[in-house]
Amino acid sequence: MSLYSRLSQLELNLGTNNDDEEQRSHSTASPPPVNEKAKPSNEIVPSAGVLLKTVKRGDLTNYPKKGDQCTIHYEAFTEAEITDNKNSPVPFDSSRSRNQFFQFILGGGQVIEGLDIAVSKMSVGQLVEATIPYPYHYGIAGYPPVVPPRSTLVFRVELIRFESR
Repeated sequence: MSLYSRLSQLELNLGTNNDDEEQRSHSTASPPPVNEKAKPSNEIVPSAGVLLKTVKRGDLTNYPKKGDQCTIHYEAFTEAEITDNKNSPVPFDSSRSRNQFFQFILGGGQVIEGLDIAVSKMSVGQLVEATIPYPYHYGIAGYPPVVPPRSTLVFRVELIRFESR
C-alpha cells in the first residue's frame, strides 16, 4: 500500500473538522467545455478553495462526474518542497515513480477532498498543478512528518481516463 493510500485511509478514519466544513463550499459540478482559445494554458482557476493551473490541456469535452471511476497519474509535494527545491522538488508520493496509474471513485471519499475537487474540474488528458490548502487535505494537524501542520500541498495530476458507473 502506498503512502498516499495510507494517508487517504487515515483521512477517512479521522473524518473532517465541522468548523472546516462550514468554511468551504462543496462544488463538484463539472465545468462546461470551453473554447480552447478563450483561456491561456497557464491560467490559474480557483475551484472551491483549490487552485488549478493547467499545464497541458485536455480534450475539453469529457469531464468525470461524481461516482465515475477515474484513472490518474499524480505527484504529491508540499508547497515548501517546491519552494525550497525549485529545480528538482521531490514528491512525497507519486504514481509516476511507481509507473502505475491510480484509480478511485470520484466523490467517493477515497482521496483527499482537494484531489476530488481538482479531478472533477478536469477533462481527459488534462494535466494540472493543483494547489490544495490544509482544509482540503489533512487539516490543521497535517500528517507529520510527511505533511506538516497547516501546510499546503501541490499535486501534479493528469486525468488519463474515467468510466461512468
